[in-house]
Amino acid sequence: MNKPLRLLLIEDDPSLQEELVLFLSDFFEVIDPFCTAEEAYTQYLNASYDLVMSDIQLPHTNGLALIEKIKKKNPEQMVIVMSAYKETEYFLKSIELGIYSFLTKPFDSQLLINTFVKATAKLHQKEGIKEPTTTVLLHEGISFDLAKNVLHVKGVEQELTAKEELLLALLVKYANTFVRTERLAQEIWQSDEVNNSTLRALIKRVRDKLGYPESIINLKNRGYKLTACARDH
Repeated sequence: MNKPLRLLLIEDDPSLQEELVLFLSDFFEVIDPFCTAEEAYTQYLNASYDLVMSDIQLPHTNGLALIEKIKKKNPEQMVIVMSAYKETEYFLKSIELGIYSFLTKPFDSQLLINTFVKATAKLHQKEGIKEPTTTVLLHEGISFDLAKNVLHVKGVEQELTAKEELLLALLVKYANTFVRTERLAQEIWQSDEVNNSTLRALIKRVRDKLGYPESIINLKNRGYKLTACARDH
């Protein structure tokens, strides 16, 4: 049986923290979220974590100061830093502290997925655990690789445009769950104002490439849902 992966998350924006917990729950069995560095470090002293993910701008302190304290206590601790700022000083300090990855806000959804696919694979490998597959079976003979953004239909790799990749990756990530149109627009076009016909045309192209009945379902006021086989965890 695989060892449950544990994440310590430090993000002071409640809505973003909630969104990250939802997203990361597919990668980590245990997620402990905190809003302040002080609370997070107290918790860190009383528990072990496979990964620490912290924002830089936190109340009362800089997130990098927290990471520095954690790294002094455990130099091998895997850490991911996130920031709305791209200042070279932050980036270089993060490298100096030996972090695993530096993510800038607003997040690129595909980069976020790829980062955690690779990070958790590395953690499993470190523990001597068989790496989990990144390929999701959507329907008989149809699969999508979340790490490579590759769609196979009956053994044949399908050509996908950049936006088709983004759409399919997001729908597969939340397979069998409705994703609101506003989120699709933001993730794919980085805009809240996308013409409905443009989104519908993109959905139709991906639906046609998937090729199985009711592959992507639309429900008014709920968004779009990709129907897929149950995913093994």
